[in-house]
Amino acid sequence: MINMRYENVFFPDSVGFQCKNCGFCCHNQPPDINFKEQKRIELAGYKNFMQEPSNPNNRNIRRNKDGSCIFFTRENTCKINSIKPSICILEPFIITNFDYKTGKIFLGLNQNATISCKGICRGENLSVEEIGKAAQTIVKDTSEIIADKLGLSVKDKKVGFLTMKLLRTFKDI
Repeated sequence: MINMRYENVFFPDSVGFQCKNCGFCCHNQPPDINFKEQKRIELAGYKNFMQEPSNPNNRNIRRNKDGSCIFFTRENTCKINSIKPSICILEPFIITNFDYKTGKIFLGLNQNATISCKGICRGENLSVEEIGKAAQTIVKDTSEIIADKLGLSVKDKKVGFLTMKLLRTFKDI
């Protein structure tokens, strides 16, 4: 059994991943992004890419007519690969748990990906660091957004608890 981890991020046992550019994740789950990532993409010169720009509760990126992410190309690549959202880098993994007391982040496989992603394999994950950093970014951004909304410090236990609770709901979607 291989126990893979990157710093405080723990991967599922014996599951590896190497992207094969199959486009499964880009076709089936155009990402929902936070405000920080939206701003980062806008600063790179991209505009009008949110599904409902005036609705703060809809954080989805627009889709092409075929249902794929607006940034997905016909060549099965991402137009914004160098600045793509952390949630895209994390695929086919999802955050299944965040222990705010210890800072540990636990990953599992996205249910849809287990069926169709061609990059999932047994053994070592070739991009543990990149995926681990993406998981860390998602937790950090989520905590910062919650702290800002509540007017609390990111280190406040309530912020940690709410971050954990929110991230757990995403795995069930």
